[in-house]
Amino acid sequence: MEGFKPRPGTFLPLLEARERDRAATQSAPGSPLTLLEILARQAQQSLPMFDLQTLGGMPPSRYAEALKSLKNAGYITIVGEAPEQVTRLTDSGANVVQIARPA
Repeated sequence: MEGFKPRPGTFLPLLEARERDRAATQSAPGSPLTLLEILARQAQQSLPMFDLQTLGGMPPSRYAEALKSLKNAGYITIVGEAPEQVTRLTDSGANVVQIARPA
């Protein structure tokens, strides 16, 4: 690759597109709906709590608030004892995910 020179005008659009993609993923923080969508994609529609937090990309305090609101709304259930607790999507939660998906 020594001495490689890109064609004029080809590198800047690539960098701009890459930066847009990076900004889009960083500016879209996890939300309670994100957690429901993650659970809906699982074969068993459930995940261990720590795995869900990792996939949701939320800070611990925000994750705890999201779980509390989803549980209170009846969209998820939490079963088991800490630290092996599992979060499960309820039928109501699955309906919310279907309604929220774009047509």
